[in-house]
Amino acid sequence: MDTYGFGFRGGKSGHEHWGSFTLGATGVALDNSLTSDAGVAGTQFVIDLFQKDKVFPPSAPNDGFQEIIGAFKTGVTAMTIHHVGSSNDLVEALGDKVAAVPVPECGGGRWTTFGDESTAVLSNASDKEAAWKWISFLSSEGNNALFNTATGQLPVTLSDTATWQGHEARFVEATKQSLPFAKLLPASSNTPEFVNTVWPANMQRALLGQISALQMNEAIAELFADN
Repeated sequence: MDTYGFGFRGGKSGHEHWGSFTLGATGVALDNSLTSDAGVAGTQFVIDLFQKDKVFPPSAPNDGFQEIIGAFKTGVTAMTIHHVGSSNDLVEALGDKVAAVPVPECGGGRWTTFGDESTAVLSNASDKEAAWKWISFLSSEGNNALFNTATGQLPVTLSDTATWQGHEARFVEATKQSLPFAKLLPASSNTPEFVNTVWPANMQRALLGQISALQMNEAIAELFADN
C-alpha cells in the first residue's frame, strides 16, 4: 500500500488546510492581499504538492473529513490537520503511534483557525441579559468542563484546562501552542459561502489544473472585496 505524506481536505471546510500553507505568509489574509506574490505562491505551493510532488493522495480534490481521517487511521497518509475534537478517535485507532504538533511555518508565519463554534447572543435576541447569564454559567469553572465533556472540545477556563482529562495531554498541549497565531474567519455574511462553495469549488479546479493559483485567489478576494 502506498503511503502519502499528507491527507489534504479538498472538499468543504478544507480551507483550514489551504490556509495553513497560504494565510500564514506575512501580509496575506482573506482580502486583496491574496493576489499578491506571497498569496499566489502559497496556493501554488499547495497545487504543486498535489500535481508535481504527489504528496496528497489522488482523491484529495474531493476528500472531506471522513476521508482524511479514514486515510490517516489506515496508514494511507502520514499526516493531516484537524482540531482536538478528533483526537480521541485517533488514539483509539492508533494508540501511542499518533502525536500532534502545531501547523508548520509557511511564508514567515503560521495560521490556523480559532474554534468559534460555541455559544453566542444573537443581535435580535428578545432577552439578551438572560442569554448572557446562561453563557456566563456555561463558561464558569466546573460548568465549562462538564459542557465540553459533551461537546468533545476544550474548556475555556484555565482552571478547568489544568485538570482536564478529556483528551490526551499531547493534543491539549499542541492546541495551547497554536493559540498565539490562531485567527477567526471574517465576521461576514460571505464567510459561509467561502467555506461551503467558493473555496472548495476553486480549490478542486486548481488542483485539477483547470484554473491557476492566481485565478483561485482572485475569486476568493472578490468575494470578500466589499467587507
